[in-house]
Amino acid sequence: MKAAPLIFLAPSEDKAPGGIPGPLPETPAQRWVRERLVALAKTGSPEVLRKAFDVKDLALDKARTEALALASTRHLPQLPALARYTGVAFQALDAGSLPQEAWRQVFVLSSLRGLVRGDEPVPPYKLKLGAIPGLKAHWRKALAVQLPLLPEGPAWELLPGDAADLLRGWDRPRHTVEIFDANGKAISHFSKKYRGLVARWILAHGQGDPRKVLRGRIPGCQWAGVDENDRGGLALRLLVEP
Repeated sequence: MKAAPLIFLAPSEDKAPGGIPGPLPETPAQRWVRERLVALAKTGSPEVLRKAFDVKDLALDKARTEALALASTRHLPQLPALARYTGVAFQALDAGSLPQEAWRQVFVLSSLRGLVRGDEPVPPYKLKLGAIPGLKAHWRKALAVQLPLLPEGPAWELLPGDAADLLRGWDRPRHTVEIFDANGKAISHFSKKYRGLVARWILAHGQGDPRKVLRGRIPGCQWAGVDENDRGGLALRLLVEP
């Protein structure tokens, strides 16, 4: 039996509210981040908080309230990661229409929780990767322990630059997707949707072999070739149709 593909996605700023209240499990690495986020919310000036959360006014009040609620893990609203994150990539993924076992093949690089499997709990929060000094280095160190323990299977790194940097140094081969417009210009800001669509195709078809992914139909796109990448895998080129 072939090993199931693994998908790596970045978290989204947009998140579903609420969740089922209960105790939130956490590792020492997760506790380190949570406690610093709570301290930031308690002691940070409005200017510091605006920069840390990258929001203002009512959205800033909401982000601070969510952070303060993390002071205790005994009774926090929780949703599975793929239900919590609701940004463009996750809308395209449409995890709710996929089998539950597929959720276990997705891993989100959360600024609060680190490497989170799609069915693992995430509370409401707002946190930029650069908001807490040393946060990026902290997660890189923690991931160095977690990543080698992941199940076998072709790995797909469908991540933007900052998130992809967290996986640097991992020696497992990963496949990537480079997204271009019809004129051959690289797309960055609007690439989230297409990363989500590629992830959906891989999970819906249970197929992580790049040669077979290249035969798949991604809505509004066409495959335009393949090359080697610097992760020991293949980089597939995807053109967005005009």
